[in-house]
Amino acid sequence: FNSNWNFEKHVYQFKIPESKSVVIKNAIEKIGFEEKPKDKISLIYHTTPWRGLVHLLKIFKNLNLKNVELNVCSSTKIYGKKFDAALGKTYEGIFNECKNTKNVNYFGFLDNKKVVELLKKMHIFAHPSIWPETSCISAIESMAAGCETVTTNLGALYETCSPFGTFVNFDRDLINLEKRYSKTLVNSIKNYWSDENQNKLRLQRETINATYSWNLRSIEWKNFFNEARELKV
Repeated sequence: FNSNWNFEKHVYQFKIPESKSVVIKNAIEKIGFEEKPKDKISLIYHTTPWRGLVHLLKIFKNLNLKNVELNVCSSTKIYGKKFDAALGKTYEGIFNECKNTKNVNYFGFLDNKKVVELLKKMHIFAHPSIWPETSCISAIESMAAGCETVTTNLGALYETCSPFGTFVNFDRDLINLEKRYSKTLVNSIKNYWSDENQNKLRLQRETINATYSWNLRSIEWKNFFNEARELKV
């Protein structure tokens, strides 16, 4: 399982035997740090549309903040041509709204290397998640790149992003969720350049790059395979 939350839910729901289970978290390539631009605050949403894009765009439009832009890297193409052909039209409306909204840059699908380069210039990963993530590589990469992460505590997001993430309690009443997230996002934007927050972000990127790197995770996988081989023998 890629998180303890994921493991616990499977054990509870399906009575998976603990003795045959292991948690090995996701991993990323280390991301080098670049100084963030200071002329504006750049938000980024770089995950699939059904995880909260509709709500983020609504929140962003209502806030109408000066010197704040939203960059959207979201598409159904990430899961292949067949998936895109089957579901792509479902999200055309929200993608077109992104394209036609002031201060929103819509990139659609980008190769991961391009996303990582973009993250180095971004300030805040804005992710009002309504999807129970089992982990969240988008959040991990954002934190490794030095971005403030403003998200909900749904699913494994709290486990993945703690203690550095800024969390909004998930609310099934999505109107309430939007109100709470809006206030939290504004506070994060205002507080971004404070000394305390910059110190936190410095510690965050150092910690995430160390604990989620393939340098560490590869050792865990090798140990797992060695143990599995011994059990088989």
